[in-house]
Amino acid sequence: MKMPGNRQIIQVVPRLQPTRCGVSDHAVALASELRTSFGIDSAFVVLNSDERCDLPYSITHCAPHQLLNACVAFSGNQPAAILVHLSGYGYSADGAPTLLAEALGSVKADGRFRVAVFFHELFATGMPWKSAFWYSQRQKRAVRRIAGACDLLVTNTRNYVDWLTRETVPQSASPIQYMPVFSQVGEAQQHIPLADRDPVMAVFGLGGTRQNAYRDLSALGTMLRQLGIQEILDIGPEFEPPGELDGIPVRRMGVLPATEIARQFSRSTFGFLSYPRMPLAKSGVFAGYCAHGVVPVIARHFSGQVDGLEDGVHVLSPRTATATQASALESCSIAAWRWYSGHRLHDHAALYARWIKESTDESTDEIETASQSAGQKNA
Repeated sequence: MKMPGNRQIIQVVPRLQPTRCGVSDHAVALASELRTSFGIDSAFVVLNSDERCDLPYSITHCAPHQLLNACVAFSGNQPAAILVHLSGYGYSADGAPTLLAEALGSVKADGRFRVAVFFHELFATGMPWKSAFWYSQRQKRAVRRIAGACDLLVTNTRNYVDWLTRETVPQSASPIQYMPVFSQVGEAQQHIPLADRDPVMAVFGLGGTRQNAYRDLSALGTMLRQLGIQEILDIGPEFEPPGELDGIPVRRMGVLPATEIARQFSRSTFGFLSYPRMPLAKSGVFAGYCAHGVVPVIARHFSGQVDGLEDGVHVLSPRTATATQASALESCSIAAWRWYSGHRLHDHAALYARWIKESTDESTDEIETASQSAGQKNA
């Protein structure tokens, strides 16, 4: 199927709530990079929210069963590319986006659209007394159906790649693309040495994320003192942080624009997050820290390597932080920044640009020249 040269991708999201929804921020940042570096415009189909926002893109809100009609309207009744952002609970209260799966089945049957999906998450797990345990099987069924309706599968952790490959993809299909999430608050163009930073720790994210972080930090006063932290910067909405932790003042920054968050990260030595379970490659907060060379500190130790990350090498936990020397901190900062550099925002956009190019008559040189030029700019 050949698509026209209008250079557009239709992004499907459950909601568009910039600064308040990680999936929204991911999609909007991707749209900006696709437009800037590759001349590909985005249009958004919002399936599970009537909330409006002010963005420089064409946007339509509709029910899942109207997805095909919405895409036809955006494409002018011509073949086009669609990118679905999949986070199950965004589309359905039980985390099983069955209606989305049905809608994508209709889109695939229509034959005019090539469909990619970025799996931000697959399915929940939990103990039998948790609702996630009972919803898990229907979530898996929906994921399998969605994968079957898509031409390109992309996800953010090796564990997800393994499950999708085992459960959904025939051996003849294209390999599933592995892309840890990118930072939504910018990326440092070069590594900033710790000697040029202040002895502060950033706590960043939505209200629930930061609430969990302070709960764990309240028991880690010894670690904070060993790291020499003199101030904690609280960045984000919807939560009032404590005034101090173990005598260390907490400065409430509130909601900041991405450029200011980047500036604060560039002067911060550490960034803390309390993630409920591994891995970290799907965390936008973690990506933001690594993108700016902030030393990531997590609440719990993990062994081995997960998504190319090792405790004590790319990230610190209370166990590995206690024995860390100044030189090791610098090495950790550099390792985290270099790990992130393999999947920057531009790399994500280039993946979809190449995929779109494969379905058009446009030359490879145009995409590769744009990619190389923007890549040099972001290096």
